[in-house]
Amino acid sequence: MANQFTKDSLPRRQQAKKNGELTYEGYKTCIKCGGSERYTSNGSCVKCERERGIVKLLDNELMAPYRTKEKYQKNRERRRETIRENSKRYAQTEKGKITSCNSASTRRARVRNQLPETADFDKIREIYSECRRISEETGIPHEVDHIIPIAKGGLHHQDNLQIITRELNRSKGASL
Repeated sequence: MANQFTKDSLPRRQQAKKNGELTYEGYKTCIKCGGSERYTSNGSCVKCERERGIVKLLDNELMAPYRTKEKYQKNRERRRETIRENSKRYAQTEKGKITSCNSASTRRARVRNQLPETADFDKIREIYSECRRISEETGIPHEVDHIIPIAKGGLHHQDNLQIITRELNRSKGASL
């Protein structure tokens, strides 16, 4: 498509180039589509160029040399690297830092790490089932509490567990 500019239209394009803009509003409309937005690089109609680009992208034979397995793998690795970098940047922000034991998975990991070899799993299960039974019988929610909190170095051991009401446990927090 040959671009014909009048002397009046050149200053608008030149001004857009100076400002570093990609497109500008032309004086004349496109003969094919009627759009007036044009690229500063070559003066062609933005709408028509996009349509031509889509037609090219949909042509599998034309795009085959560009859609190779190596390029796909390279792009996939580039995206993964970008995700890694963004994750590192996020971890350095205040939102990315876990300031307390506020997620269930973090809590489970802490409990798992504080489980000594001498712990009796059957007794620990009995304490938790007893807690459920008391809650069902009384209608008052109860919870199993660590006497010395895990956050303060306590162990997940049957001797460090007690059954108390949910209200008391939540008010206690991780204090001794």
